Amino acid sequence: MHHLLQLSALLCAVLLQGAICDTLDDPCQIMPQGPPDAHTTIDVQADPTCHNGTFWWNYPRGFIRLHFQHKTSPYFLVCLKDYLGGSIFKLYDVTSDMKHAMPSVTPDSSKEVCTNAHHFGIVILFEASGSMKYMGEVAYRIQPIYPV
Repeated sequence: MHHLLQLSALLCAVLLQGAICDTLDDPCQIMPQGPPDAHTTIDVQADPTCHNGTFWWNYPRGFIRLHFQHKTSPYFLVCLKDYLGGSIFKLYDVTSDMKHAMPSVTPDSSKEVCTNAHHFGIVILFEASGSMKYMGEVAYRIQPIYPV
């Protein structure tokens, strides 16, 4: 994986003259290496300093639990929307160790799918089932909710 990042950075510098190189070092762009098979679940932590970014999963299969935290407010929303092929995921809020189905993000839409935080954290389970796809990408946005 380290060699792949080095190669990508070199390609950016040489071929693209740095045009998109900043996205490779962006802590708000989550690009995990997925589980080894369709029956495995892995955990990934979003950077708690990020208020928006993307979750980008190449060759998705299996399950990824994506953990979100907010340092200043125990109550917040995480909102997701399709960025590129994100509609292939089944989404579940598993924050309270219960599996609550969420609506799927829809392609070509600005409609967001949101869920509320409990005690400084939200955990969303991304399920990639069915036929193998090249990638799925979902944009996320974190919004604090302050008590009235």
